[in-house]
Amino acid sequence: MKFSIFIVLLISFASQAVELKARVTDLEQPTDIKFFPNSSEKLLVAGKEGQLTFTDLSKNNTYLVYDFDVKSGSEMGLLGLAFHPSYAENQTKNNFLFVNYFPKKGERRTRVSRFSLNKSGKSYNLTNEKIILEIEQPYGNHNGGQIIFGPDGYLYIGMGDGGSGGDPKGHSQNTKTLLGNMLRIDINTTDDIPYAIPQDNPFVKQASFEPEIWAYGLRNPWRFSFYQGALIAADVGQHKYEEISIVEKGQNMGWNTMEATHCFQPKKNCDTTGLTLPKLEYGRDQGQSITGGYVYQGELNTELKSHYIYGDFVSGNIWSAEYPSFTSPTKLLSNQGNLSTFAIDANGEIYVAEFGKGVVYQLVP
Repeated sequence: MKFSIFIVLLISFASQAVELKARVTDLEQPTDIKFFPNSSEKLLVAGKEGQLTFTDLSKNNTYLVYDFDVKSGSEMGLLGLAFHPSYAENQTKNNFLFVNYFPKKGERRTRVSRFSLNKSGKSYNLTNEKIILEIEQPYGNHNGGQIIFGPDGYLYIGMGDGGSGGDPKGHSQNTKTLLGNMLRIDINTTDDIPYAIPQDNPFVKQASFEPEIWAYGLRNPWRFSFYQGALIAADVGQHKYEEISIVEKGQNMGWNTMEATHCFQPKKNCDTTGLTLPKLEYGRDQGQSITGGYVYQGELNTELKSHYIYGDFVSGNIWSAEYPSFTSPTKLLSNQGNLSTFAIDANGEIYVAEFGKGVVYQLVP
């Protein structure tokens, strides 16, 4: 079977003068950053060891909001944050923060919970945990971690294949498990119901699929984002390739039959029928663990308008690629450390966290 999709190789180099400006320091292994809705100053930072930190950039004010008791070995810990989609419109009714983490007690598992994010005086705190979803994890790695509300108001949860290497348990092509998938659920339920299944999920009426599945065949979609309704996911590769895809309803993204556009199991002549290829891939000469980002919408770096900004945790490189074609990828910066997550503020400006140093940087000209 021949594919018409053109895969871009990262061969271009920096033509835009950008740098990283430190905005928050002295954090503990940051894994996710979320700006408050409609804000370019207030943000929350998740730390792998369980620390949830608040920062007001305008006042240089940083403090601990909550300390989760987490399993944090391997790729576990406090991994993802998402504000309720109506938080900005009604903070009294929908003052909720959703959190993806590994609880310390009990079996190894992903937990997605809803908390009330309360403001008392000048400080925020978390109360009233409601457990939304728990998924057992056979290994400590490939846990995904991102949770994000789509423009449709539903919660999207990126789940890795369960770990080890090469997907030994075959989760990503097994549609009777929640591992190795992009999940989509409705959290606007009563307090006694954890979540509901959107009736337009692609496999609701198919017995061979779990109804939460929006798309499957993913290895470890550590970071993804929405732009103009499109779900852009960066999927961490196995031995040779990292990839970026547009994930749409009902798609099979190919793992572990394929790694990016290349046969993985078997190594040659794999059956590619019905598989969706990535928009962009790169090899080990560029990096070893992709960190997905955002389409730039700000005003500081005008040449980056409508470019997708992403990086690599191992090489520390940061690139931009034209959206939606993902053509002409450009290396903006090299060797910037362990880039664990990107963020975007209300003005469309891009931020990135360095895991080891515990710093949040802003991308500036």
